[in-house]
Amino acid sequence: MYWRASSEAFWATASSTPKMKPSAMYGLMRLENCAMAGIAVGIGFIVAGGLEAGIGIILAVVSAFLITGAGNTINDYYDRETDKKNAPQRPIPSGGISAKGAFYLAMALFGIGIVMSFFINYSCLALASFNSVVLFFYGRNLKSSVFVGNVAVSYLTASTFVYGALVLQNPVTTVFLALLAFLANVGREVIGDIEDVAGDKKAGIKTLAIRLGAKRAWCYGRTYIIAAVLLSPVPYLMNLLGFYYLAPVLVADTIFIASIITSNARLNQRLTKMGIFAGLVAFLLGAIL
Repeated sequence: MYWRASSEAFWATASSTPKMKPSAMYGLMRLENCAMAGIAVGIGFIVAGGLEAGIGIILAVVSAFLITGAGNTINDYYDRETDKKNAPQRPIPSGGISAKGAFYLAMALFGIGIVMSFFINYSCLALASFNSVVLFFYGRNLKSSVFVGNVAVSYLTASTFVYGALVLQNPVTTVFLALLAFLANVGREVIGDIEDVAGDKKAGIKTLAIRLGAKRAWCYGRTYIIAAVLLSPVPYLMNLLGFYYLAPVLVADTIFIASIITSNARLNQRLTKMGIFAGLVAFLLGAIL
């Protein structure tokens, strides 16, 4: 009798275990986005003067990879009802993973990423913990808020560079890279929302493009991109980066200016992406050469 009761209890527990297919887990994490976060951490490390890899930067790259995956996963968890209609192929609505399983996966990834950051230094621990909180609340609340969601995404993108620099406890130069990336990303996010007005209205998402109209949203977006262009010479003028920073940053600024001259939101998205890439090259060359 005891064996039978124990067996029944075991199978009851097993049947309630959250469903998790490996392919669905990878789909939730969006591995390409996780890899980009890891690369950004590496770039921040190099810009801060780290030319030799060690255990610190390895832990930073892996923890950023996992925390980014956690953020993408929790985002899908809170979008699961909307995805049933708009993206039924996503892992949760398609049945590849249960909602409970997705939530547990996100919490595990957040936890592992934060614990790894503890073994780097306290600065990395603080930033990893804070970013995890931002990612959680972005998925739950912030993405549907006017402008706040744009700022949160841009901050999270920019902060990965600082995270890499904090491995060396030398974030000064990288803070400028993060600031320029933040400003350009905010402008890009605001202008990008202009394309999605129809879908966002149906989904109840309140973007600046909906609240203020396309014309005024363009003005907001352009202001942030212009600010990035105006601040771009500062690292050279402060002797933080060398002469080889100037040519590629001039290319980046030219692309950014072209992106705000156009009135085509889709073209703006492509150009600002190119401009951000050119800016990354400028910081790398200025730091290394």
